[in-house]
Amino acid sequence: EIYTLSLHDALPIYQQTGPVPKSTPWPNIPPALEGNVIDDWMKARMLVSKEAKVTVVILEPCRYRELTAAGIAALAKWTFEPQMQGDVPVDGELTVRIHFHTK
Repeated sequence: EIYTLSLHDALPIYQQTGPVPKSTPWPNIPPALEGNVIDDWMKARMLVSKEAKVTVVILEPCRYRELTAAGIAALAKWTFEPQMQGDVPVDGELTVRIHFHTK
């Protein structure tokens, strides 16, 4: 996403791009839940520092603790390019929703 803010026509345009995912491995269904019909989801906030270090904050866990653990394990492996403000890396964040669905 690119956000553009023009304070005044005479001032330069401020552009900011959010953290850009480089690697986003998705979680697997844990063995303890294989064979079950699952329709569950979790929501997490990914805090990406200007050094591209990632902190995962769970906003809404799954109903199944095993799915939440699998989601956390997968999100911990995600890597990002940091958010940029012009040419300068800055701290950024994004929200991720993971949907676990089996039939």
